[in-house]
Amino acid sequence: MSWTRIEDIQAPQLEPYRHLRTTNLTRFSGRFIAESKPLVARLLASQLQVESVLLDEAFVEEAQGWIPADQSVWVVPSAMISELIGFHFHRGYLACGLRPAMGTMDDLLQKQAWGGATSQRDRWTGVLLVGVQDPENLGSILRTCSAFGIQDIVLGPQCVDPFARRVLRVSMGNAFKLRFFEVDDVHHALRAFEQKGIESIAACLADDSEELCEFARHGHSVVLFGNEAHGLPDDILTGCSRRLKIEMGLATDSLNVSVAAGIILHNLCRIC
Repeated sequence: MSWTRIEDIQAPQLEPYRHLRTTNLTRFSGRFIAESKPLVARLLASQLQVESVLLDEAFVEEAQGWIPADQSVWVVPSAMISELIGFHFHRGYLACGLRPAMGTMDDLLQKQAWGGATSQRDRWTGVLLVGVQDPENLGSILRTCSAFGIQDIVLGPQCVDPFARRVLRVSMGNAFKLRFFEVDDVHHALRAFEQKGIESIAACLADDSEELCEFARHGHSVVLFGNEAHGLPDDILTGCSRRLKIEMGLATDSLNVSVAAGIILHNLCRIC
């Protein structure tokens, strides 16, 4: 086994795990951190590269049963792990993964033939997020997408990092199964989808939006969700093929974006 016990808190192997609350490895070093046994297990089972696992010595016996023998594992004293990462931690496991490159719109649109969809199962569904800034909202949306078989996530401007620790934690590691694409120009993305015959569906509370209970999709679709406070900008709404809203009672004026995403995507992706 490639397991090494480390008692020096200044050891260079531990650098990716140092002071996690005040660093953002995801954006600045091409790495990300997964916390807890379930997330580490899902990361190790994914197609992503894992640089190392950090293991509390109290969990060594348990870990020997499932961590691959060729995986680099740093074993540290229980008393040192919280000091190293900068907050109280009792879950025993962390892992450092190598962040995959974000795809482009060209990567997304060239990955498959965009023929006509003859059944619900044949219909491609993607999600395009614009200005979703809360890590818990993004993590919840990613978990929902995984549950409904939606693998392609397009991130527009001002979205939180999908590999941030809290996003990964709330997604329960389901983010490791998804494919991410970045766009700076949402209008260009909408035109590119239209050219491929993919309808763009904006989640929107406008009076002229179609109600979800009566909504029928026409084929391949990308669904847009906007910022928690302001929703989708008017110019982006104008560029979408259709607008969709959830009917609500008791004078409720809106839903949290992750809740709305769950309701809408469940309805659009039903295959039963």
